[in-house]
Amino acid sequence: MLTSQDDYRTHRYFDYVFPKRYFWRRGFDGLYGTVARWVATPGQWNSGLTEEDCFAVVKSLFGLELPGVKNLADLEHGLPNEFFDQVVYGETRRVLEATGDPDTVIAWVSTGRHPHAGDPMPAHDLYRILAASHRAGLKRFILHPDVNLGAAEWKMISRFCGKEWVEDPDGYWPPDTPKPDTWNGGRRPPPR
Repeated sequence: MLTSQDDYRTHRYFDYVFPKRYFWRRGFDGLYGTVARWVATPGQWNSGLTEEDCFAVVKSLFGLELPGVKNLADLEHGLPNEFFDQVVYGETRRVLEATGDPDTVIAWVSTGRHPHAGDPMPAHDLYRILAASHRAGLKRFILHPDVNLGAAEWKMISRFCGKEWVEDPDGYWPPDTPKPDTWNGGRRPPPR
């Protein structure tokens, strides 16, 4: 509902539903950054409100509570495990139950950066988004990457998709991660 998408009512008008899994801080479209702006706004309107009061306003307006987040400084600590276990899992279950057909749900996943200008999320968080979504029953996703994937993201996603990428400097290598012989003075790694 935070994106004005009522999956229970609107899914029947579409062949596919693409729920966003955008959670980064800062920039635009990311959940943590959006919540930070929502929390800051009532405080700007009424200087007598504490951050705790402002979080309570956001919760009462949207029904949204982020596990482990009590103040704006907590948003800087990254996403706690409870976020993935409760929010990502729960929201994925909700959209799957609303549509009644997991084959029609394809999550749109991003970890910030370009073109959203958000704080970059590590491959570990991407893994936790995909793992929680998969546990909830999600079968497919579309990754909206920063310009290129790095080796950690490529390795993790290829593992999720069934055929893990082999880190062979003579084979394919993700453009956002230097090959081993480029950062070690041109010395070739020893043969395996």
